[in-house]
Amino acid sequence: YNYLRIYINILKTTNKSMKPLKQEYIILDKIFSNIAKDGWTKFSLLQFSKNQKISIQDLKSLFRNKDHVLERFSKMIDYKVESNIDVEEMKSTSNKDSLFELIMLRLEAMQTYKVALRSILSSAKEQPIILKKLSKNIINSLDFYLELSSYYDDTPVDFLKKNAIFFIYSLTFRVWLNDESDDLSKTMAELDKFLSMADKANKKITSFLSV
Repeated sequence: YNYLRIYINILKTTNKSMKPLKQEYIILDKIFSNIAKDGWTKFSLLQFSKNQKISIQDLKSLFRNKDHVLERFSKMIDYKVESNIDVEEMKSTSNKDSLFELIMLRLEAMQTYKVALRSILSSAKEQPIILKKLSKNIINSLDFYLELSSYYDDTPVDFLKKNAIFFIYSLTFRVWLNDESDDLSKTMAELDKFLSMADKANKKITSFLSV
């Protein structure tokens, strides 16, 4: 768990250094409220800056372009997830349960942005570059989750795990988008099912390779 200690030290940032980040997150909240209302296609940084009376120069210092908003949003969700990780609990739970908790933390952190994300995903059907941007960020996050939950074990199947968890996350994400329950029970049931299947497959493959 050395990586957990490193991770905790990274999070111990001063209030001063966190201030610009919090300001960015406030703006991201407003941007996603705008997207939820008007849709991703109609959203533009220029129009947003006018509506919010923020200079376009200041806004561009945070977001290079419209697509960069998605990258920074993903980083914000990463921060929210990492701020809620219970290190002691992870030490006493199985790999599968730890990974389940991390993915659910991510989905819960995005709950208030669900309407905006539906709009973005809908636009992605016509603009594949959006999916490419989102996929790259999510794969990096999931790679970190696999490390935190100690799923990498230096076996030949490690390279398959990142692709497998991205596939599982993608399926679960689509269930979550349409899950209107207060406790996200449908989402949790699907995620648990997918992770159980992947866990069994991983154990069988590892057992076969060790023979």
